[in-house]
Amino acid sequence: MVWNINFKWLLVPCFLGLLANPLGASDTTTTPLRLVVRDPEKSVTTTTREYVNIMGVTAPDARVSVGGQAAQVFSTGVFVRDRVPLALGENRIEVVAERGAERASTTLEVQRLAPPAPKLERRQRLKIDAATIEPRRDVILSRGHELNVSFRGTPAQIAEFRIGDGKWHKMIEEADPGSTIPTGRYRATYIAPATGERPAQTITVRLRPAAHSPVTVIGPRVATAQAGGKVSFWDEASLRLVRTKTDGTALAYGLHEVRLGGPYLTELPAGTLLRITGKRDGFYRVALTPTMDAWVSENDVEMLPAGTPLPHLYFTNISVGGDDFSDLVTIPYSAQVPFAVSPGMSAAGRAVVTVDFYGAHHAATWISHRPTAKVIREVRVEQPATDLVRTTIELNSGQLWGYLVEATTTSLRIRIRRPPELAAPPDSPLKGLLIALEAGHGGDNFGARGVSGSKEKDINRMAVAELARQLQERGARTVLVREGDSAPTLGERARRATESSATLFISVHANSAGNERGYLAVSGTSTYYKHSFCRDLSEAIHARLLEKTGLGDFGNVGNFNYYPIRAVTWMPSMLVEQAFMSNPEDEAKMLDPEFRARMMSAVVAGIEDWLSAQRRTMQAAETKP
Repeated sequence: MVWNINFKWLLVPCFLGLLANPLGASDTTTTPLRLVVRDPEKSVTTTTREYVNIMGVTAPDARVSVGGQAAQVFSTGVFVRDRVPLALGENRIEVVAERGAERASTTLEVQRLAPPAPKLERRQRLKIDAATIEPRRDVILSRGHELNVSFRGTPAQIAEFRIGDGKWHKMIEEADPGSTIPTGRYRATYIAPATGERPAQTITVRLRPAAHSPVTVIGPRVATAQAGGKVSFWDEASLRLVRTKTDGTALAYGLHEVRLGGPYLTELPAGTLLRITGKRDGFYRVALTPTMDAWVSENDVEMLPAGTPLPHLYFTNISVGGDDFSDLVTIPYSAQVPFAVSPGMSAAGRAVVTVDFYGAHHAATWISHRPTAKVIREVRVEQPATDLVRTTIELNSGQLWGYLVEATTTSLRIRIRRPPELAAPPDSPLKGLLIALEAGHGGDNFGARGVSGSKEKDINRMAVAELARQLQERGARTVLVREGDSAPTLGERARRATESSATLFISVHANSAGNERGYLAVSGTSTYYKHSFCRDLSEAIHARLLEKTGLGDFGNVGNFNYYPIRAVTWMPSMLVEQAFMSNPEDEAKMLDPEFRARMMSAVVAGIEDWLSAQRRTMQAAETKP
């Protein structure tokens, strides 16, 4: 949610140098009134949009008008008027700042042009844009796998592709949804048939003139080009295995691009064996079961020699017990097959941790439950599909307080955390607890930049310092996973939080967005969680933020893939996005110490609300006959 914004300042004649203080905090009536227009970046600009957003900096105590209407001026000195309407042709927009008898002004010239209407040239040569041909990288297919071929070329013609010296296959042209004018974007999907091993072959695309086309072809009657990627075929009966090289190797559900990556089916330990059946865009296709595939980066695995046997897992027993700190489930793990661990909820409303093994069959007839297990009610095993064995760890209560997974060459150990001892009323339930805190970004990673020039890493650090102070006032202890202006890796932050054995992990960030719709269009506070057992904590904090800050609601967002809250499973974890750095009103509030204290008091109140609810539930369970 972080966009790095690089502003170039446009200086007006009354401003004699660069703004010494980007926040404008040092402006007083004893210094000359200054006016800086930052957006638009140039005093003369051209656009096809119906409006323009105008943002700049002046003295915080000045009044600003833009195009004859008042603009909002914030405590940072930033002023904004969003969506200033533009007429077709030339628009002169005067920006005026006034403070007492002082006056500074500049005039922007914005030329609004009519957007070009879609146009189709009636006479064209056949042409294929080679840079647009997909696939650009080599592809490996087995029977039933799909190959997507596409390119851009002369519109309204006959497009085809072929593999090697094979037959030509038809492609379909996309039409512009608004005008139905041919776009020249051609696509097709090829499904690999049953075949033996076939080495890499070229993919050729071609264009030929179409009868009754609105575009008349001039020049040569055929155009051909080759894709940058070649296609190979693997015999589905062949066995190819790879081994993960490092802990945390991710298996993705599919191939796509998304900020923060994921979502991931699982993250595997080093040494896990995977059967691969194809390759695309630098990822191997992994066969988990006859009906389920996943994808792993070729950089994260190493190919095993031909003849390596396919691993297969079964276990006949499971041990359920515990020690002084946690419950422990031990599952024999004699074959390094892939597995996935996920928290959830049973139909009866009890917390569960589910372990899915891929490449396994059900053989468990001895699940030993010992009284040293205090929070686990039952462990069950089932086989819901071919090669898929599911082990379900069901707890006595509806709240999971954390879990850890350790894989060795002989066993998989799942440690289930027991609930903390919460102070009795009237004490705060925070009393005596250890809370891990993370201030997002740090060091050379500034995070988002505010419209006034502030850095997210600093706003986060100030917020976490205030949050720690208030938590300590309530009797809690705190541990910072990022101290000062340090910049530990995301993995190191997660490791520090886990090793602290804190009761909760709270990450603090500030949001950012684009300004195309306006600088004030996107605002508000939000909370984020990855795992289902963290949802209620996140929601409690979200509710208090809305109540105490008056900020708009940007939501309580689930399945968020920020690595520290994804990797930290030993405690409930969540992330706060205080407000938007890209919104000057939000930014000014986050820079205000009084508002910061109010916002962090909302976080503390949300934590206390959630802990108090847990305390009542635990007390009710203790008194239940």
